[in-house]
Amino acid sequence: MDTQKRKDLNLRLGNLILAIFLATVPTAITYGTLSVHGLNICRNLSSKISDSSKIKKMCYKASWDTTKSYIVLIGFFITLPTWMWFYWSVKKKK
Repeated sequence: MDTQKRKDLNLRLGNLILAIFLATVPTAITYGTLSVHGLNICRNLSSKISDSSKIKKMCYKASWDTTKSYIVLIGFFITLPTWMWFYWSVKKKK
């Protein structure tokens, strides 16, 4: 592998690690916001139904499960633009 390709690979990997590290906070904020939103929907739904204890419990579980299923997508769509921005800005300087 020639030195230019090796430098480019190191630049990509280094920027990817940095982007993953920096994307954890926005990912956590988005995850928390979606969780609170789901719980608010469940609370609103349970206030409109007379026998709400069982429904509220099921709704909370469904809300958490749905939010957990999107954590990888949330992280990916926050990390990818961050990584590309780092990569392009460093690549332009060289």
